[in-house]
Amino acid sequence: MTQAVSILTPVYNVSNFIERCAHSLFQQTFENIEYVFVNDCTPDDSIEKLKKVIEQYPNRKNFVKIINHEKNKGPCAARNTAIDNSSGKYIQYIDSDDWIEPDMIEKMYNKAETEQADIVVCDFILEKINTKSICRAFVPQNQKEYFSCMLENEKSYASLCNKFIRKKFFELSDCRSSEELNISEDWYISLQLYYYAKKIVKIDKAFYHYEKTNINSLTSSKTIIHYENKKQFYELLGKFLKEKGLYEKYFDIVEKSKVLSKTDLFIKTKDYKLRKKYANLYRDIELKYLKFLQLGEKTVIILTHFKFYFLAHLAIKFIHWKNRKHIT
Repeated sequence: MTQAVSILTPVYNVSNFIERCAHSLFQQTFENIEYVFVNDCTPDDSIEKLKKVIEQYPNRKNFVKIINHEKNKGPCAARNTAIDNSSGKYIQYIDSDDWIEPDMIEKMYNKAETEQADIVVCDFILEKINTKSICRAFVPQNQKEYFSCMLENEKSYASLCNKFIRKKFFELSDCRSSEELNISEDWYISLQLYYYAKKIVKIDKAFYHYEKTNINSLTSSKTIIHYENKKQFYELLGKFLKEKGLYEKYFDIVEKSKVLSKTDLFIKTKDYKLRKKYANLYRDIELKYLKFLQLGEKTVIILTHFKFYFLAHLAIKFIHWKNRKHIT
């Protein structure tokens, strides 16, 4: 039996989170749901815990699939496997360390059907240690602004998890994850979805809880993988823009974005040698876009640009100290 909605969830190293996630999925007020979990060769007991939760929901059990990878392939490959094994009219990604409100799928589905929307967007909650904050996503009213707004990625939020999407878009080769791009993959796919979508609507409610305390998450610390994936992201984006005849139109936005991304990586990287290794990344354009950076960020980029690496390192340590002081 084909279900109306497929919830897709890769599973890897989430023993401390999978039960909470699974309960939130099976407790949905919407009944017509198919669940596709992809075991990406998780080294812990995540799958065992998931199966125990499944047994507590006999009415959901027959609509659950667990697909096992023979080897670890990464989150993008896991998502593609989930897509290949889904049958729903709509797709909802849920990361296995996150959780959702009980009425999320019902409200997103009804909104999509009522307004005949290709994508429904909701707000989400960042769950940090002892604090939480609501992130308000923005959707332009004009279809012509969908793509540019997502490209700038300042108000739209690139995450796929707060987006309820018609599956037909994933039948396009453009809208499949690049299996080598495991960081920034949400942004890359969202850009393509926003390019093709005819109608995107918004529900002004935070249904999705985004877990920020998982130290095993790929986004929890910055490594060489982040730098290499970011380079690959902009290569893929450039190729996509050229294929669609949009390269010149969005050239300046992309160049600015490269500098902002490099700056963000530098500020969040603890490894002094890693920053030095990638100091030449977008060096030829970074001074042009200094006006878009905050004072501390400008200082770091300028010092790095002129090879004062140790001073840049001290500046970053000061920024981190100032941020911690502001929080406390």
